[in-house]
Parts: sequence; C-alpha cells; structure tokens
Amino acid sequence: MQKNIFVLLFIFFLSPCIDAQTQGLDSYIQKGLINSPLLLDYQNQIRLNQIDSSVLLAQKKPQVNAIGQVLVAPAYNGYGYDEAVTNTGNYAAQVSVSQIIFAKKIYAPQYEALRIENQSISNTSKISEHDLKKSITDQYLTAYSSLAALSFLKSTYELMQEEKVVLQKFVEQGLSKQTDYLSFEIAIQSEEIQMKQLQNQYRNDLRQLNLICGINDTALYILTTPDIQVQTKIDNNNSLFLKQFKIDSIKINNQKSLAAANYKPKLSWFADAGLLGSNPSLLYKNFGGSFGLNFSVPLFDGRQKNLQYQKITLYESTRSNYQKYYKSQHDLQFDQILSAITENDQLIAQIRKQLETTETLIKASKQLLNKGELSVTDFIITIKNYIDIKGQLNTTELKKLQLTNELNYWNW
Repeated sequence: MQKNIFVLLFIFFLSPCIDAQTQGLDSYIQKGLINSPLLLDYQNQIRLNQIDSSVLLAQKKPQVNAIGQVLVAPAYNGYGYDEAVTNTGNYAAQVSVSQIIFAKKIYAPQYEALRIENQSISNTSKISEHDLKKSITDQYLTAYSSLAALSFLKSTYELMQEEKVVLQKFVEQGLSKQTDYLSFEIAIQSEEIQMKQLQNQYRNDLRQLNLICGINDTALYILTTPDIQVQTKIDNNNSLFLKQFKIDSIKINNQKSLAAANYKPKLSWFADAGLLGSNPSLLYKNFGGSFGLNFSVPLFDGRQKNLQYQKITLYESTRSNYQKYYKSQHDLQFDQILSAITENDQLIAQIRKQLETTETLIKASKQLLNKGELSVTDFIITIKNYIDIKGQLNTTELKKLQLTNELNYWNW
C-alpha cells in the first residue's frame, strides 16, 4: 500500500501524462549483462582458443605441399655458376608430405596452455560480470535514493499546501498577519525548487543507469525498492578472485613445460614424388620419389632455457606475493564493511526514533497552527527539521544498501 502511494505521488508530481511503468534492479542487471561488449569479447576469446586447439590438431596430421621450381644458370666460356653445382638448371614439380612422429610430449603442453587459458578467460569473464553487477547496483541505488527523496518532499509539499489554505483563511479573518502568509508561501516555493532539483537529479541518475547498462531508452521509469541482503560468508578458497591466482600458478607451471618441449628431440618422416631433373631433354626420365627421416635435437643455444626458467621463477614469485596480500586483506576488509553495516544499522534506529518524535511534533504543531496558537515561523522550522531528519534517514538507508552491495561483492 505504501509503495502504491509512493508511485502515485511521484507520477502526480512529474506529469499526468507519464505512464506508470516500473523497473527493478534485476531487469537492469540482466540488460546490462546482455549488452556488455566486454563479456561478448570473452566469449569470442574462448571460441578463438577452441579454433587454436583445432589448429594444433591439424598440425599433428601429415602436411602435404606442392613444390615447383624452374632454375636456369647460364654459363659462357667458363664464366658463371659452377656447373657441377647448378647443373646449368634445375626443374622440379613435386608433391611432398611430412609429419612429426612421437610428438605427444611436444604438443601436450600446448593443448594444456589452451585449456588453462580458457579457464582464465572464463574466470575473468565471471569477475567482469560481477564487477558490472556491482556498478549497476551502485547506480541503481543512487537513482532510487533520489526518487525516495523526491517522494518524501512531495508528501511534505502537500502538507504545506493544506496548511496554506488554513493560513489564508486566518489572514482573511484577520487572525494572522499577511507577512506570516508570505513567509509560508516562500517556504512552499523553496519546496517546489527542491523538488524540481530532485526531479532533474533523478532523470540524470536514470540516464547514467541506462548508460552503464547499454540501454538506449529515454523513458522515465519508476524504480522499485531493491532487496539487497547480506550473503553468507564464503570460504576464501572458494572465491573466484582467489581462483584466478590458482589459475595463474597453473599457467606459470605450464610455461615451464612449454620451454622444456622446445628442447626435446624431434623426429619426423617425409616423402615426395614428382619430377626432378636438370636436363630439359631428359625430364621424361626424371619422374620418381624419395622418402626418409629427419631428426633434430638442440645441443646449445647460449643457455636460453635456463634464462627462461629464471623469468618463470620471477613470475611465480610475483604471483605468490599478490596472492598472500589478497588473503591478508580480504578478511580484514570484509570485517570492516560488516562492522560499518552494524554501526549504520544503529544510526538508522536512532534516526527513525527521532523521526517518530518529529512526526508526532508535526501533528501537534498542525493542530496548534489550525487553532492559531502556533506561529508560522515555528511551524516552518518544524517542517524543515522534519525534512532534514528524513533526508538523513534516506542517506543512511542508502549507505546501508551500498555497504551491503560492497560486502557481497567481496564475499564471492
């Protein structure tokens, strides 16, 4: 019931032509995730890795190539390339095939690297999605706070309009001064200005929310009350933030395997068939083929392997330091936010108690003003105090929701 009154007041103030459409936090989050180009980028990166995996599989299969060559090396009176080397020419038209054999240990680290990269991208995508949800929620709360403040001012504005009618009768009857009426009118105009400012602020907040979510919509919606509860604290080891450190550790270990694979012996077979000759007039006799094995093993490269291992060790040291820092800071930050929420709850309780007292005072002041037993100045002061206290409550309740959103962000 209170929500319906809240909506009606809002629509009444803005425009009688506005369609009372509401939007909730979940709707904005869903649209934001769908429209995010970053999340779509991560999906494409995973698909690219799947293609790279297929490329590796294709490289393990026999590789077939067509080779063609026509080489002419003219010589005159003994001048020119040595005919023993060039045979004065070379003519080739061949099909060759080759394949690395016993290559499981060479390709295995590369497949593992792609698998780990997919894990890393998937985890990073989830973290980015989590970041986006937090940003959308923060902006939603900002906009909702403006809307709540606007609704409250509308209710006090209507109260003052009611009292304005009473005061006007008192002036006409000579029971109140004209200056009192004008002072009250100025206070009402001040309320109108504040409502206009909040109206503009809400529109701007809503535009910013649409911008974050990638929504191209200029319609003015009424935001519903967000339901944000403190989530049960999870074990650090299950955190996706910590999982990224674990994936990085696996990735670094895989770099060692990749470096070692470059120094393993490589054996491949080859075969070719076609035309190969040096004398054009005898090419019809030069159709044939050949086959064989190629073997290679690195013997010395200036200790590059050792240097690669040193770099990998430094990477692991850096990763480990970041992980230790995260673990030490996470619980401390979580407890600090939880403590801030508790303190904020205590403050909310105090403000609500003060607000109840002020509401009782307003009711009594209204009765006294209607009887002509209270000055307009005192009534205006009471109203302004009420507005200030209500504004403090609105700000403090918003702070609680923001702290809860922050707590849930790290508790993930």
